[in-house]
Amino acid sequence: MKLKYIWNALLFASVFAMGSCGEEFNFLRNVTPATNGARVKLFHAAPDVPGVVASINDKIISGVLTTVGNPGLVTYGNLFPIIDYAVIPSGSAKLKVTVPATATTPEVNLSTDLNLADNTYYTVHALGTGGKYDFFVSQDDLSIPDPEKTYIRFVSALTDGPAAGIEFVVNNVVAANFALRSTGKENFQAFEQPGSTRFTIIIREKGKTAALSTLSNLNLVRGKKYTIVARGSNASSVAAQKPIIRLVSNN
Repeated sequence: MKLKYIWNALLFASVFAMGSCGEEFNFLRNVTPATNGARVKLFHAAPDVPGVVASINDKIISGVLTTVGNPGLVTYGNLFPIIDYAVIPSGSAKLKVTVPATATTPEVNLSTDLNLADNTYYTVHALGTGGKYDFFVSQDDLSIPDPEKTYIRFVSALTDGPAAGIEFVVNNVVAANFALRSTGKENFQAFEQPGSTRFTIIIREKGKTAALSTLSNLNLVRGKKYTIVARGSNASSVAAQKPIIRLVSNN
C-alpha cells in the first residue's frame, strides 16, 4: 500500500500509552516513532463486547486520544485506525487484545508473539462471544498487479455461522474462496469492472437463496483493494449481533 505521509503522521499521533485515571496522556513521552516498521490495523468482531483495546509490547495502539481518564475503545464492528495503519517497529512483538472488565465479568487478555516484517501490513481480527474470545492475524498483500482491475478478498470473522456454512456472492456469482480465521496472507480476487459496473455482495447460508446480509450498488475503484469481512453470531437472538458484512478499503 502506498501510504500518504501526512496520514502516517496524523495516525501515528494516535498511538499512545494508558495512564492512570485522571492523568493526561502524552504520546510523545511514551511512544518512539518508527521511520519504517510494520503496519497494523485492528478489527473488532466480538459481537457481545462493546469495545476492546489492542497493545503491542504493552503500548496501546488502539482507541482515540483523550486528555483525562482511560483511552477510548475500539467499538464493535469498527477498525482502528479507520484509514491506513498504525506504524509499529518491525521484529518480534507481543500482541495483546484486552476485553475490559464489566460489573459481572473479569478482564480478558488474549496475547500472542508476532514476527512483524518491515513495511508489511497486518490486520488483527478480535472475535468470539460469551467469554470464549479469540483473534487471528492476517497479512494484507496490497500490491496491485493490474491497475485496471478491482481487487476484493473475503474474510469471515463470524463467531459462529449456519451449520451448512456460508458463502459470499458477488453480482449473483459465488466467490471462489474466502478466509476463515486464517493466519496467513489472504488472497485478493481480481474482478473486471467494465464501464459503470457496480457490485452487490451478499453472504448467505450454503444451499439457501436468502441473504444474511447485503451490500448493494457498491461503486468500487479500479486499482484498489477491498476486504469484505463478515462478523456477528448466527446463534445470537440479539439483532445487533446477527451476521453482517462490511466493506473495508485497504489502500
